[in-house]
Amino acid sequence: MDSKSRFLNALSFKEVDRIPVIPQLTYAAAKWSDMNIDEALNNGGKQLKALLYAQEECGYDGIYAGWEGSFVLLSSTLGSKLQVFKDKPPNVHKPLINSKEDLKKIQTLNPKKDGRIPINLKLIKELKKKSEVPILSYLPAPFTLSGLLHSTEKLMLLIYMDMDFLNQLVDLCFNLIYIFGKAKIEAGVDAITIADPTGSSDMISPKHFEELSFPSLKELITKLKKDGAKVGLHICGNTRPILHLMADTGADYLEVDQAVDLKDARMEAEKTCIFGNIGTSELLSESKENIIELSKNCIEKIGDKGYILSSGCEVPYGTPIENIQAMVETVIKHKKAL
Repeated sequence: MDSKSRFLNALSFKEVDRIPVIPQLTYAAAKWSDMNIDEALNNGGKQLKALLYAQEECGYDGIYAGWEGSFVLLSSTLGSKLQVFKDKPPNVHKPLINSKEDLKKIQTLNPKKDGRIPINLKLIKELKKKSEVPILSYLPAPFTLSGLLHSTEKLMLLIYMDMDFLNQLVDLCFNLIYIFGKAKIEAGVDAITIADPTGSSDMISPKHFEELSFPSLKELITKLKKDGAKVGLHICGNTRPILHLMADTGADYLEVDQAVDLKDARMEAEKTCIFGNIGTSELLSESKENIIELSKNCIEKIGDKGYILSSGCEVPYGTPIENIQAMVETVIKHKKAL
């Protein structure tokens, strides 16, 4: 069974020859190709080289086509100023939208020309040509992108002070994200994962998630699936109180963080494939032997069907390549033990 069949079977709860492994891994690959993160930020060729090398050395079942957070990429394309670093991903230096009037500055997006989006789209195309594993890519959720453009702190204030502004901002972000997502699908991506860290139960209440983020997530996922992609949902941190809502978005898979017990994830999303959830700090600092044990624990909790072994969140720069290899070795040994 090849990686694509393994991936698709896991999504639909069919038999697999072994559990797929797809770490949430982009810029961490830079270290293994003797690069800093910043030197490849504007160089799709270097991104391609690093991502291909990482997959070939580790043998995992899908490549995430990206380098920085999708919300950072889209924000910078729209005009946000970035801070860049050698050993961690860039972040937005200051908000782009400070008032309702600022919304008029951003009307649409041309993914063929604007910012570094063409680099990302070309990366998807080149990975499709040069690799046989599924190609995945991230998109920001409308609620999370709204926070990055306006600042997360100010976004929280809008919930209580100006819902009209908040709704306009989320609607604008939805339209921009959908344009970007459709371009990724046209470039050939197999699956899109929507990232909504601001929707986490560590950030907002489940009630606010249901009212403010869930509707746009559900609509975005529905549209992208109609356009031909498999679509997943990633929300960082503690999502135990909203797992049922995450599943109700219609996502093909859910990426759950280390804070969520995989038994709970399966119970609350019993018909949705689960990705997860080895802690990123453990991947960065623990021994290969400990990662093998953590991988075994994940499998014991959730079983073989409808499951993809992954990290809990984005794999950090500096993570030993041996720890990612350990995840693949674990599922191969698990297969032989069955």
